[in-house]
Amino acid sequence: MPSIFLSYFFGLAVIILNSCGDKQAPESTPDTVINGPGQVIDTTAPITMDQFIGVNTFVDDLPQLISVGGFAREYHNWAWDEGNFDPAYPGFPANQIRFAPSYPGWSYDDYYRNLHDIGVVVAPCIQGSVPWLQKATAFQASYKPLDAPGLDAANPASYYAKSNFMFQFAARYGSRSVPDSLLQLASGQRRVSGLGYIKYVEDWNEQDKDWEGKNAQFTPEEYAAMASADYDGHGNTMKLHGKKYGIKNADSSMKLVMGGLAIFNLDYIKRMKSWFEGNRADKKFAADVLNFHLYTFPDGSQYGDSGPALSPEAGKLKEQMATVVKYRNEYLPGKEVWLSEFGWDTNPDSRLSVPVIGSMDRQEVQGIWLVRAYMALAAAGVDRAQMFMLRDVNPNDKTQFSSSGLVGPKGDFTRKKSWYYVATLKNTLTNMRYAGETVSGDANVLIYKFKEIKGSKGVYAIWAKTSNGYKVDNYQLKIPASVSNANLVTLSTGAASGQQSKLNITNGQVSVNVSERPVFVTVDRME
Repeated sequence: MPSIFLSYFFGLAVIILNSCGDKQAPESTPDTVINGPGQVIDTTAPITMDQFIGVNTFVDDLPQLISVGGFAREYHNWAWDEGNFDPAYPGFPANQIRFAPSYPGWSYDDYYRNLHDIGVVVAPCIQGSVPWLQKATAFQASYKPLDAPGLDAANPASYYAKSNFMFQFAARYGSRSVPDSLLQLASGQRRVSGLGYIKYVEDWNEQDKDWEGKNAQFTPEEYAAMASADYDGHGNTMKLHGKKYGIKNADSSMKLVMGGLAIFNLDYIKRMKSWFEGNRADKKFAADVLNFHLYTFPDGSQYGDSGPALSPEAGKLKEQMATVVKYRNEYLPGKEVWLSEFGWDTNPDSRLSVPVIGSMDRQEVQGIWLVRAYMALAAAGVDRAQMFMLRDVNPNDKTQFSSSGLVGPKGDFTRKKSWYYVATLKNTLTNMRYAGETVSGDANVLIYKFKEIKGSKGVYAIWAKTSNGYKVDNYQLKIPASVSNANLVTLSTGAASGQQSKLNITNGQVSVNVSERPVFVTVDRME
């Protein structure tokens, strides 16, 4: 999470963590498809838009609110399962792990099962060191989880304790059972494995952070070493105490997600790749997902010295992520690409705040920018995207990231306009994939197509990419001649599937009013 500015108190634990333009309607050309640079569009891929749309969450967020998306990135402190920051906890190799209840008392078995049962895929982000690791009260949670002081952070053998925990976590929540003798559970814990609730585990968070000193900042080579240990015990070369190491040795189908990079930097990935090729016998890139964080501060940084923030189009979310997708396609085919943090604040004094645009207040603009961002990222070829974050920390706090939620803070959880808008996007595009961009005939108007992966139905998403109140009344959208039924879906507060109305088809066209708030035209046949 953006721990640069945010110390977030969670339960018993501290997570370290000007004018409008009204134009006459031009016509679109439905058969012209524009693909992003280096993009491979695969409409048979299993990650549909409802599963692509994700949010950042915590264990005590309500499942019915998390279901605004089909994917949840869950901030999960290692210490919550091992000692809850108690330096007297025995630790590795005499681990006494608690999952249900965990040390603070939450049942992760229940949390993951509840989300699994409503169809939300969960990726726990295992973050933070534990004080027992080096038996020192001055050892901070942000520090690299080296087994002892002075160890080489670029050596996988420096991360036995962390790699052991990753095996234990994957053994419990992955899809494969392991022998009971391998489990390192505290007394009173249910002795089970292979619960099948988790398909992804993220390894750390913002490991490239440069604001907490060298003890906390991983070089690409150091992070690659830890990832190699946590992936499969560095190619099964880690044998200490006769224990198992890395998630792949518990569930070979589980995917290791590299920690989201705080600073958008493709060179970090390239240096990791070089380390894997030079230090692993199989030369395998020991992560299944390339993961980034990206915010649209006007100065182009991730810290932000000015505001308000830029829109997804002005901030070039699509173009920036397309460079990663292109690199992945060329050099790491088969890996997924995620943007696991992006978003905007609604507090007017935050440097990440959205602006007021005409009659649209900040909650309105936040909602439409999030919807537009998800679609831009899908068009870039990103596999999954998770906005930061489900709930506000404090809507009255001007600190950036404090008011970026879809709902109010813990204990409130009031849905903001953005919750309904994102839910409508998800529900409208369920079981669909991005299928290309149609030329609109207006430089300010974008039209994206989405199509069912198994079926003929589709959706046209239409909006003005500007931030000045631009509108086009009675825009004539051309649709295939085979379409017999078309409906309009508009974003609406209080409606998780938006407001729907039937459209009249005249000479292969439907008429819609276009503005900076996206609208969706659903059709019974998309060609």
